[in-house]
Formats: sequence, structure tokens, C-alpha cells
Amino acid sequence: RAFCRNFSDQRIPTIMAQDERTIEMKERVGSIGMIVERESTAAKIMSPPDEVGGEELEEHKSCFQCIFDELWGKRFFLYFLILSIAVAGAYPPAGRKKGPLYPPITVSWVAVVLIFFITGLKLKSAELTKAAAYWRLNIYVLCFTFIFIPLTVYILALILRQTAYNSDIIDGMIVMGCLPTTISTCVILTKTASGNEAASVFNATVSNFLGIFLTPALLLLLLGQSGSVSIVNILYKLAARVVAPVAFGQFLRWLVPSIIPWVTRNGKNLKRLSEILLLFIVWATFSETFYQGVDAKPEEFGILLAMLIPLHCFYLAFCFFTTRIPCFGYTRPDIVALLFCSTQKTVALGIPLISAMYEDSDSIGILSVPLLIYHPMQLVIASLLVGKLGQWAIEGEGGKEVLDEDAEIPEKPSDVPGEGPSVAWGGGAELKMAEV
Repeated sequence: RAFCRNFSDQRIPTIMAQDERTIEMKERVGSIGMIVERESTAAKIMSPPDEVGGEELEEHKSCFQCIFDELWGKRFFLYFLILSIAVAGAYPPAGRKKGPLYPPITVSWVAVVLIFFITGLKLKSAELTKAAAYWRLNIYVLCFTFIFIPLTVYILALILRQTAYNSDIIDGMIVMGCLPTTISTCVILTKTASGNEAASVFNATVSNFLGIFLTPALLLLLLGQSGSVSIVNILYKLAARVVAPVAFGQFLRWLVPSIIPWVTRNGKNLKRLSEILLLFIVWATFSETFYQGVDAKPEEFGILLAMLIPLHCFYLAFCFFTTRIPCFGYTRPDIVALLFCSTQKTVALGIPLISAMYEDSDSIGILSVPLLIYHPMQLVIASLLVGKLGQWAIEGEGGKEVLDEDAEIPEKPSDVPGEGPSVAWGGGAELKMAEV
């Protein structure tokens, strides 16, 4: 007991001293916290002018960002296409054949070869085996693209040759008519309008791949001696500048499979590089044309536009009504894909082909004019049709079905393997059943 009493007498003062120090520390921390809180409150009171300035700066940044996004976004090619032609007209000597940039090398070889190399690098040839699933749709697109349109344009050209209309513009219309469909635009439009996206992807790929061979063959067949270069020279240029780069790009995909994920990740950057190279070709082409002198009257370009608009509308109407014939068996999403894949013409393949085949021609710029007018015109008309076609495809039997809000929502599918895939279900959410 004496030992315990002595121990407690020694221990209690120590505990009390520790408690006093703890309370003191808490008081100090509390006072520091109050000081910090007061300082932060004062800082908040003094900061509104800086915050307002920051908001204004953010607004300015957002405005500049909107302008940049508009110029560097979806309409990049259209804006800079107009700018490149304007720059070529303002100072033609900079881009002429014997100019400082020496276009016979930088344009006809470097730019064209790089464009087709990128095309070969991005071409998913392994997916071409999916053709059997859409063989009726594919046959229609190929026949419409490489037979019907070239034939109708050629008949129109024969009629125009009986008049005093510019023969180079007529040849340019034939070149435009022999080109394949757009590479990516038709896919985007088909997807936006609730069409058969898988079929549009396949046809865009196959059409451009076959266009490398079919377009020059059609031009030699329809233009013949109207071209300014010999057949042997054309074949050599096509083999060296078009076929070889595409084949090399495909060879790299086969030899180095690890490059495929890199191409997929950088798809947008590669596309933008191709567009910049195309603009460089357009600028050099029109620089040479303006330098040599444009052998065409302004009213002839107006007549060309007046012919191309109804011509494109005729193709859309003919495609729409013929694909609705019951014997074809096309669903509404199929028809949407057919409309956009069959009637459009690519500038991405057209400009390099024109540059490769007719670089020695003095009228190479005029040959490009019909395509450069037709390309933005088809996009404007397609953008006007996307909304209506989307509604029409959804309402059809082959389109998407959207249940009413009062409709019964099925029970949640099982997550057990073998009993169907799991689906994320939200309360009161609208159920959409998309066509496979």
C-alpha cells in the first residue's frame, strides 16, 4: 500500500502536467486556426476584382478557343481550300512549276506519295472479308459509282461538246464522275442518319481501294486522246506514285503489326496531315493555272454550278427510288447508306490522281474545278437531308425502335455467364433497341 501510495503521488502531477500542456497546445492551435481563417476571409474579401478579371480572361480564351475550334475543326478543309485558292490567285509565281518550292518534286512526288502511303497505312484490308454479308448492297454501290455516274456524265459531256462550252471543264466533269465515294464523310453521314454504318464503312474502303485502278482505266476509256499525256506515262506515274505507296503501307501493316494500334490512336492526326498535303497540291495547282492564265470565263463556272446541283439531286432521287424496289430487299438503314455511299465523290483521292495523271497539262487547274465545286456542294445537300432521313430510317421496320415512356421495361437481364450479356439499367430511363 505504501508503494502504491508513493507511485500515485509521483504519477498524478505528471499526468496533470501533460494535460495542461495538451490544453495549452489546443488553445494555440485554435488561435492559429482563427488567425488563418481570418486571413483567408480577408483574402476572399479582397479578391473579387482578380476573380472578375479571371472570368473575363476565361471568356476571351473561350472565344478564341471557339474560333480556333471552328477553323481547325470539321470545316478545316473547306475554309483553307478557299484560302489556298485565294493565296494562289494573289501571288501565282510562288507555286508555279519552276518556282522556289519546285512543285514537280514537292507536289507531284512528295505530297502525292505521302497521301497514298497514309491511305495504305490506314486501309483495313482484313475487314474486306465482310463483303459477303452485304453483297447486294455492295454491288449496287459499285455499279452506281463506277458505271451509272460515269455513263451519265459522259452523255452530258457529249451534249456539251456540241456547244461552245469550255472543253477542259467538260473533261474535268468526266474526271469527277469516274472517282470513288468519299473516304469518311459518307460513313459519318450514314451514322448520323441512323443508316447501316457497317455497310458504309465497307463500301468506303472497297470503293477507294478499287478506285485506284478503276478510275484511271475509266479515264483512259472515256477521255482517250483527250488527255494531255500518253498512256505509258500515265501507267508509270500511277504505279510509282499511287499503287506502290499504298502497297508499301499495307506491307508495313503486315510486317509490323504493332504499328496498327499507333495508326488507330493517331488516325485524326494522319487525316489532318493528308488534308494539309491536299491543300498544298491545290495551292500549287491553281498557282500554275493563274500564272499561265485561266482559259475560262467566269460565267462558265456559274453554268457549271448550275449543272452540278441538279445533277447531284438527280443521283440522290434515282438512288432513293430504285433502292425502294421490293425485289432488292433493302431496309431503310440500307437505303440511307446507299444514298451517301453511291452519290458522293472523293476529293482526297481525286486531287492526287489528277495531279499524278495530268501534271504536264497546262489546264490541270481547270480539270480540278468541277470536283472542287462538287465536293462542298454534296456536303451542303447531305447536311440538309440527314435529319429527315434519320427520322425516316427510325420510323421504318428496319430502323431503330424507341419505346414510349409508358411502355413496359423488361426485367434486368442476368449477369450469369451463358444467360445473356449484362446491361446497365437506369430507373425511368428511355429504352432504345438498336438494330444489330
